[in-house]
Amino acid sequence: MSIWKKIKYKLLTKGFGAYINSMHFVNARFAAQIAYTLFSTPRHGFLKSIPTFLTSSAMKKLTWKDHIIQTYEWNGTKETILLIHGWESNANRWKGVIETLRKHNYCIIALDAPGQGLSNGKEFNAIYYSEFIHEVCQHFQPDYLVGHSLGGMTMFYYLSKYQPAHVKKALSLGAPNRFLRITDDYKRLVSMREASYREFLKEFTQRFDINPTTFNTEDFIDQLLKELIIGLIHDEKDKVVPYEDALEIKARHPHLPLHTTYNLGHSLYHTSVNKQIVHFLENNSFKL
Repeated sequence: MSIWKKIKYKLLTKGFGAYINSMHFVNARFAAQIAYTLFSTPRHGFLKSIPTFLTSSAMKKLTWKDHIIQTYEWNGTKETILLIHGWESNANRWKGVIETLRKHNYCIIALDAPGQGLSNGKEFNAIYYSEFIHEVCQHFQPDYLVGHSLGGMTMFYYLSKYQPAHVKKALSLGAPNRFLRITDDYKRLVSMREASYREFLKEFTQRFDINPTTFNTEDFIDQLLKELIIGLIHDEKDKVVPYEDALEIKARHPHLPLHTTYNLGHSLYHTSVNKQIVHFLENNSFKL
């Protein structure tokens, strides 16, 4: 990002925060709704055309309420794996993973989240995304789930909410743990005052009947079926979702295998990660 773009971005975010803080004294609920809208609206990740790689799949559209859910399928002779991308992304981010899984003859399903890829909508959050995942799982009945970033967190929320018996294994890549860490980052980004921030958090309870303080990956895992096999992959230098998140999950659930990568960043785009995904799915552990 150029210096000018950085300056422009900072002015826009801080200006937006100043507007929210001022509006809070006029209409606190309206200010919280505006803050929520910005927080839940992805700026990137949607597709105007289909990437060449995705055209190699069998594409199918499913629906949830008035939403169109775009899915992609690559046939195989082994178990079915559902790939769940994260914030401001789409199914094309799994290209390297899919190419590796196809060599091992897995059946692969990928989807686009709300307002991402070729799925419609303007609002992206774990609640709505979990309903997309639920519809896809009901249709394809995957054996394994793999989720990246917010997709990993949403994956665990979905599993805790619906307890699907057909899912045997779940693997997260760079998944956040605490929801409040995400909202705290947003608060700092726009310089939201404490009173405005508290009202902003109330918006999630009013809209979705959730408690932001317990909307955490480690809490979701508490509620999962004991038979479910879970693995974690996280980079030690992740600048988007701190490695501390993985350590928090591991501390709460010490039995979970954690594979730590180094200098691969948040995306975890690397052949070594692709191989570890396959090793975990086939051995319930990571390769040392």
